Amino acid sequence: MKMKPMKIGLALGGGGARGAAHIGVLLELERLGVWPDMVAGTSIGGLLGVLVAADLTAEQIMAFFQQLQLEQVYRPAELRAPALASSGPVEKLLEKSIGRPTFAELKLPLAVVATDLVSRAEVVLQDGDVITAVLATIAIPLALPPVRLNNKILVDGGIKNNTPFNVARQMGADYVLAVDLMNTTPFLPAARTRPIGPLTKAFDLVQRQEFWTILSATIDVITAENTARHLAEAPPDLFLQPEIGSIGMFDFHRWQEGVSAGRTAVWQVEHLLEELANRDP
Repeated sequence: MKMKPMKIGLALGGGGARGAAHIGVLLELERLGVWPDMVAGTSIGGLLGVLVAADLTAEQIMAFFQQLQLEQVYRPAELRAPALASSGPVEKLLEKSIGRPTFAELKLPLAVVATDLVSRAEVVLQDGDVITAVLATIAIPLALPPVRLNNKILVDGGIKNNTPFNVARQMGADYVLAVDLMNTTPFLPAARTRPIGPLTKAFDLVQRQEFWTILSATIDVITAENTARHLAEAPPDLFLQPEIGSIGMFDFHRWQEGVSAGRTAVWQVEHLLEELANRDP
């Protein structure tokens, strides 16, 4: 009897600029011939996940990420807006890259995770307009505006489920590969780099302040705890935690370091992925 093909689910976690590690993972998965059949993502993981689901190659996704420099995508919000920045530039960048598809029009099944401020519950978005869903999952409170959808006020899904491997399993994946971005060293002094432009320099300066280090570490503790809870309930088959080091949430100019971290994480388990590729009929 012919075996049923194994369906691989990829879960991509949130972490802002640390998401460059996802690209390193994708480059290596593509090399190994282990490409997902479905994707679940939160925050930056949702943003990159839609590119995977839209059938972009790992190289094309890396080219997209390189455009996520603060100087290019940041635009101050209107005076009375509920956020410091507008999501308009990211929306336009997505439209330029993939058009304006619905979930049903994507090449692969996709789910993105957001948090509803009304019900205080996790919301898994899997239908309707894709870009609207992505803008919801990346809506870091106060930084980017929430998305109002179906009587919900949606913000970043990392508050409830930062690495949604359980969602990938619920989508029907037989094998779930999760990439978590919380393996950081927040109290390690940031590596000296040359930020591009005045805005990036300003964010780089903020991230070097002790108050930001404490805030960032606190956020990491909260997201790590909700990930640990999900791990105890329904762990993925392979859980990757690239060594992010001191890459900050807004350090998009350090994308090459993140890519390297993702690739290294795959190299450490390459034998397992080769076995997966060989047994998948």
